[in-house]
Amino acid sequence: MSSLSQEEIDALINSLSGPAAPVKEVETKRIKSFDFRFNKRLDKFSNNQLQTLRTLHENFTRLLNNSLSVYLRTRVEASIVSIEQISYGDFIASIGIPSILAIYSMDPLPGSGVVQVDLNLVFSIIDRLLGGPGWFPNKLRDLTDIERTLMQRFMARMLNSYRESWNYLLTLSLKIEALDSNPQFIPRIIPLDQIVAYVSMELKVGDMAGVMNFCLPYLVLQSVGSQLTDFQWSPTVVAGRGMTEEDLAQLTRNVERAGVDLQVELGKTHVSLRDLVALKPGDVLVFDKPTSEPLVAKINDKEKFRVYPGMHRDKLAVQVSKIVRNEDD
Repeated sequence: MSSLSQEEIDALINSLSGPAAPVKEVETKRIKSFDFRFNKRLDKFSNNQLQTLRTLHENFTRLLNNSLSVYLRTRVEASIVSIEQISYGDFIASIGIPSILAIYSMDPLPGSGVVQVDLNLVFSIIDRLLGGPGWFPNKLRDLTDIERTLMQRFMARMLNSYRESWNYLLTLSLKIEALDSNPQFIPRIIPLDQIVAYVSMELKVGDMAGVMNFCLPYLVLQSVGSQLTDFQWSPTVVAGRGMTEEDLAQLTRNVERAGVDLQVELGKTHVSLRDLVALKPGDVLVFDKPTSEPLVAKINDKEKFRVYPGMHRDKLAVQVSKIVRNEDD
C-alpha cells in the first residue's frame, strides 16, 4: 500500500483551503402540470353546444319551479350555477357525500344521464311529501324503502319537466333506471375518462336550499351534436311547436291537483264579549240569514257559489244551487 509524500499532502491541503471554484448554474426546466385522466385539448362540446344546453336548462328551471311548487305546496326556486365540461371521474369526485344519485335513460339517445341531489334536501322534500314542514334529521342516513319510493316518484315528476324542456329540440322518453345514496356504485356505468356536460344547479324548497347536479355524457349527446350547435331559441320556435295532447293532459293533471280553500259562510251576527264568554253547549246563536235562503261559498276568499247545507254519509255537506259569475271570470 503506497502512502502520499509530504509534497502531495501539502498540495492537497492548499487546494482545499483555496477559493472555491465557481459553480455553474443549472438551468431548470419549467414544469407543466398535466392531468392524464383528462386532456383539456380534447374538449368535446363546442361553445355553441354548451350555450344551447344552458338555454334548455334555464327553460327546465322555469318549468320545475311551477311543477314542484304545486306538488310540494311551497315556494320552489331552481337556478343554474354553472355549465362546463369535465371528465366523469371529476364529476364523481366532486359529489358531496351523502347524496342521492339517480341514473335515467334518455331514449332514443344511447346511454344514460345522472342527476345528484344533496341528501339533506332530499329528506326535506320527503318530509313535505308526508305532510310535514320540510324538516330533515340531524344525522343523515340511508333511505328506507318507503322514502326511496317517495323519492323515485319525486324524481319521475322532476324528469317530466326535464323532458318537456327538451321537447323544443327533440322528443325524449326519460326513465329512472337506478337510485342510490352511494355514488361508488355508479362509476362503472360510464368510463371515468369520458367527457360529460356538468350542469350545476341550486334548488330551494321553502327555506331549505341544496345542490342538484346533472351529468350528460358526450357519447349520449353526440348524435344530436349538430342540433345543439345550430339550435336557435326564439318565441317563434315555441309558438311553432304548439301544445301536444300529452302536454294538455299533463297541464290538466297539474291543475286538478292544485289545492284550493273552500269556505261556507253560515251567516253573521253580533254578540257582546260577555255573552261570547258565557256561551256553553246547547246555546243557540241566531244569524242574519233565514234557513230558506242559500249560503255563500267562497274559494280562496272569493265568492263562487250559492249553496244549501245538509248531510251526506253522516258528514256536513252543501248542495250547490247557483254559480256566481264575477266580472273577472
